[in-house]
Amino acid sequence: MASIEIVEQAWSDYQRERRTRLDKKAFELLLRIFPSVIVAQADGFTDTSEVYRLEEMVKFLCKIEGVSPHNLDWRSEMRYLAIDMDFWRERFLAALRALLSARPELYREQAEFLFAIAAASTGDIVQNLLLRLRRAELPPGESEELISPKERDEIERLIRELDFEQAPEALQYLRKLLDRSHG
Repeated sequence: MASIEIVEQAWSDYQRERRTRLDKKAFELLLRIFPSVIVAQADGFTDTSEVYRLEEMVKFLCKIEGVSPHNLDWRSEMRYLAIDMDFWRERFLAALRALLSARPELYREQAEFLFAIAAASTGDIVQNLLLRLRRAELPPGESEELISPKERDEIERLIRELDFEQAPEALQYLRKLLDRSHG
């Protein structure tokens, strides 16, 4: 099946299962956000910091792709995908692989998104507070990121599932980001 057909089929399946009409461009943005939803759920729940980071990603994508952020309840769609992740994972990742194959420049975006969502929260409220305190004590321009082992494992799985080896520069960039973080 051609790349465009895989995305079209996933879009059709999603509308049918979700019982909604969804613009194709908005669906493609959901595809691009989906791996970040997976990483946010790696520890079993999505906390407030991760929700805010996902919303920032959506706003960014809407802006660069010319999609109105008000045409869809993005938070509701991301919650739905998180709840039904097992059902949608392979379909969405196959469609995203097809999209990445057609637009390989999006691999770098995926690398940034995966790291950003993992760095948004440690999955532990005490660790989050301690990390914020340590960040406040760092000199300007320096940062410290803490990524949980479960998030790191999920990112490694997504690297394989999304065929990141097809974009060696993006893979190298993601590895560099991950190597700078603590776990």
